[in-house]
Amino acid sequence: MEKVDILTPPTFEKSGISKPIKQAWDDEDWIGTFNLWIIQNKPTPAIVYQIRSSKSSWASGKLDVTAGGHYSAGEALFDGLREVEEELGKKYKKEELAYLGRKMHVSPDVNGKMRQNIVDISFILDNSPLSTYVLEEAEVYAISSLPIAELIKVHTKPNYQFQAKALTADGSAIKLNVKKDSFPFNWDNYHFKIALLADRFLKGEKNLIY
Repeated sequence: MEKVDILTPPTFEKSGISKPIKQAWDDEDWIGTFNLWIIQNKPTPAIVYQIRSSKSSWASGKLDVTAGGHYSAGEALFDGLREVEEELGKKYKKEELAYLGRKMHVSPDVNGKMRQNIVDISFILDNSPLSTYVLEEAEVYAISSLPIAELIKVHTKPNYQFQAKALTADGSAIKLNVKKDSFPFNWDNYHFKIALLADRFLKGEKNLIY
């Protein structure tokens, strides 16, 4: 089974210990993960979201980061682009990314184990049609381009919701009803912050820090 490096608080450097990923999850170890958010400015400012597979062991069926996953043992920051190619069929170069920094993420999986991750976050601008994505069906049920203005309303206005379209792994078009509980719970309002940062990113702001 694939192994991951175990990180040690409070600096979250590699401890020198690696474990099979399932063992690390069961032991509730800290591990490194990678999040890439695909941002669009045409035809409207938007963020590409994935809908997680119903078979996922964490946040199944929820709207989540465009692409992400854990680093394999020995991998470093931009090696996480491997996950983007696996999940979405997209190849990017590290020079194309806008790196925002790191965050802590703690959340229970379907077995009640706490997933403890140190997440590297990056943006990339890509206006490619959703039909050009090749989804890894075991991980990603569908993808959708969600307007940033609507996302901000969802996170700031009580009971606000909006309709959106999505494309499944087999190319079928479906409709979404997007509301606050469509997203995985994050103690730090992660998805709201990403919407705000994406808006600033598209307005040309440099040196964004999460």
